[in-house]
Amino acid sequence: MDIYQTLEIVRNTVYATVLFIALVYSCLILFIPRFRHRTNMFILNFCINTIFTAAYFIFYFYGIYYDMPQSMCVLFQYAFNVASVQVPFAFVAFSVHRFCVIVYHIKPFFKTKNWVAICIATQWIAQLLISLPFVFESYEDCTSNTVWMGCYTLITAVILPSLINTILNIGILICVRRSTRRTHSQESTGTGNRITHRDISLIKQMVFTFTMFIVGWTPAYVINTINVVIYVDFSILMMSVYLGAVCLLALIINLFVYNREIRNCVFQRCLCCVNQS
Repeated sequence: MDIYQTLEIVRNTVYATVLFIALVYSCLILFIPRFRHRTNMFILNFCINTIFTAAYFIFYFYGIYYDMPQSMCVLFQYAFNVASVQVPFAFVAFSVHRFCVIVYHIKPFFKTKNWVAICIATQWIAQLLISLPFVFESYEDCTSNTVWMGCYTLITAVILPSLINTILNIGILICVRRSTRRTHSQESTGTGNRITHRDISLIKQMVFTFTMFIVGWTPAYVINTINVVIYVDFSILMMSVYLGAVCLLALIINLFVYNREIRNCVFQRCLCCVNQS
């Protein structure tokens, strides 16, 4: 077994670990009623998107597309762009939700589960629609790639979500700064925007995790696009892929560690199992 085969096993193991953790995380939120609040619904949505992304790239890097009939290439390439944009679009859905909750705090609708459902449903519809240009492309085989396809994936998976998230977070920051300048008399009458420390901490955490994803996955998309025009050494291409896989694993672990209620629940269950044995 050479070094490349070993690295392929490591890469697929990382993706499988991501898939497993995201699946366990999702089950905890789905099957334990007290965890089904608004924030955890977005984490559940993130985990489901991560499961689809990890599963797709496991199949992708196993080279299953080599045995696909040409008629399936359109679906395969379409799924590639969907898998690429799922995770960043999940962050955008959360940012839209928090922006409306904080900026339009006097409107109770933005604090309901219906608004959560609208944000998540819109995200899924958007990521399916934005990948449609791949359906209208003609492919010689499932490994076909063009400059416009690489650029389109880079724009939709990195640049567009980053731009939207930056605008929304700047809007939240402006709102927070205005809120902190209000007088105590305004706050006592209830006219001020009540932004809790938990809101600020949650926003910081999501900005951090989104930045981690962008830093980890941007090199892979950039190199994938450049590789169409000029040859890029295979080891460099694979290193960018490994970076993306490791960052996705670090991201899902970070979300688990940050979620105190679920983390404590898991630790307590583990301790109970150990004590019983």
